[in-house]
Amino acid sequence: MAQTARLFLPLRIAAVPRTPVPVRLESGSMMEPRPPQPLRVRRAIPGEAASVSFLLRVAFAEVAQQYTPEALAATVADAAEIRRRIDEGAAVWIALLDDQVVGTLSAFDRPEGLHLRSMAVHPGARGHGVARALLAAAEGLGRERGHTRMFLRTTPFLHSAIALYSRSGFSLCQGVERDFHGVPLFEMEKALVAAGRAG
Repeated sequence: MAQTARLFLPLRIAAVPRTPVPVRLESGSMMEPRPPQPLRVRRAIPGEAASVSFLLRVAFAEVAQQYTPEALAATVADAAEIRRRIDEGAAVWIALLDDQVVGTLSAFDRPEGLHLRSMAVHPGARGHGVARALLAAAEGLGRERGHTRMFLRTTPFLHSAIALYSRSGFSLCQGVERDFHGVPLFEMEKALVAAGRAG
């Protein structure tokens, strides 16, 4: 049987001088969790149109099957439509929690009052007062502009939204029901007292 030769090489380990490196550990703002920012509502700018459109799609996804395709397309405005609204001077608000867009509402001046459209709240942000804050912004604008009422149109299967509108002072307009691309639509309204006339 042949022997296996073993080759041993002498190890030369040269001592490498090491200079101590001072290390300072700090606990600063990166280490501390940032406190949650309060809910903010402000007017959207044209560059935020895609965020608003995306939010509408997310918010309406859970009820999308109850709409006809035409009604859903008219309800969930795309970025170009949102940008057009902003460019033409319509009020388009966004609500932000921790700098994330979590709610939106649009409002249009009409002879019969301030018309509210495209109300949406991200499902993960519900219960934080987002919708109430958006409605309050719209009400303030309606009063500023001298409107005596604001109104919106909704569908009977949006139960949570209808309950919210009722709690916020909206009431059903009797006899104002229409067909919205194959989906029933009814109107709710809230009376406003113009700014400076309260009391």
